[in-house]
Amino acid sequence: MKPYEIQPYAWIVKPKGEPIFSEMATIIQRDDEADGQFLTVRQLYERAEPGKIRLDPVEWEAIKQAVDAAFLEVLADELSGVEEKANPPA
Repeated sequence: MKPYEIQPYAWIVKPKGEPIFSEMATIIQRDDEADGQFLTVRQLYERAEPGKIRLDPVEWEAIKQAVDAAFLEVLADELSGVEEKANPPA
């Protein structure tokens, strides 16, 4: 049996004290369509136009931090896969 691993999947940026489903939340999520991982960014804002996100300067700083953290996880995952291919288990 293979061991389990913990893998971060999504980051939610929201005003402190707001619930995770707040209309003011921005969600940064890891995705993979079998051609390599990428990030998606979406908002729960009820009147948001499809394909459009709304940001203010304070929120942008937190979103940048979350995107950086998410890309670090993606990169670590990809490097781990390269290492496993180069050194398969015996």
